Amino acid sequence: MPSLIGRLKRRLRAQSLRPSTTPQMPAEPIQQPLDDHLDPTRTCRRIAGQGLFVIGAARTGTTILQNALNDTDDIFLFGEPGFHRDPGSADFAARYNGMHRAWGNQKNKSSHCPHLFETDACWWIYLARLADLYRHVGSKIVINPEHAVAECGQLYDFHCRYFYASHYIFAFRNPLDVLLSTRGLAQLNGGRVASHVEVLRGFFSIVQLYFRTLRNLPHVHAVFHEAIDTGVFDALQKALTVPLTRAMGYYDRDKIRHYTLEQIPQIHRALTAEAMALYEDLRREALAGFGLLQIEQNDGHLDPVHFTALGRLSWRVTRFLDTLADRGD
Repeated sequence: MPSLIGRLKRRLRAQSLRPSTTPQMPAEPIQQPLDDHLDPTRTCRRIAGQGLFVIGAARTGTTILQNALNDTDDIFLFGEPGFHRDPGSADFAARYNGMHRAWGNQKNKSSHCPHLFETDACWWIYLARLADLYRHVGSKIVINPEHAVAECGQLYDFHCRYFYASHYIFAFRNPLDVLLSTRGLAQLNGGRVASHVEVLRGFFSIVQLYFRTLRNLPHVHAVFHEAIDTGVFDALQKALTVPLTRAMGYYDRDKIRHYTLEQIPQIHRALTAEAMALYEDLRREALAGFGLLQIEQNDGHLDPVHFTALGRLSWRVTRFLDTLADRGD
């Protein structure tokens, strides 16, 4: 009699990568496939074309975007599972669900890993099983200021290795609002409050990560929190080939708090104003659509006319990060 593992392999190979728009959850939990357990690289590369990841700094609208995308029956995005840092142990659901319970989150697609197997499993096993049920699977990734520089590098290497063909949506928001919202929330929660320089350095490290990803991976998008409208979701709907007709309903502009430059301490005001100007240029150029992505740009150009729009912005972001490094925390 064929083994259970053999039957599972044949069934998974026979399934289409495109599930029905209304996924059917298994009536009974299935046994964890041991071959995938031993080879996460092969598993992730097999489903990479279905991968979808939302990336952004804290307080840039990543959560509301994740919720809006999870509204469709074709997408399942975990909320901050940290796949790139996960130890790979076979207790992912217990750890992930425990984290969200500790945060006080109610159970939904953004905060709960369903029990799909007789026993717990590794994160890539859950992702592969969900890929049988959804058109796109992945996660929301929030990069906090404290370790942003190192984490951006780690994220890039991890996703090139495992999820090269996936879709990536970078979420951005005005750095003034990000700066004061991030520090304000930390103060409210009684946690460590990142310095002004630290928050800005983390924010523009993610901008750098966006440039690098845009130039090297095939499916990279950017959304700007203060510019979200139906056109944004129309474009994402076309790129992802899934219906996002209810997504805009998650956004209420009356709930978005805005700040003024006068709320920044005088010592950091000029630096914040420079960050805001750089961000507005980023938003304008990104919304217009970067062209000529693959022209090699050298940071040593003496004449600005030698830069493309993206090359010039990348050069400016690097210089700004150098300025922040000189300022310290």
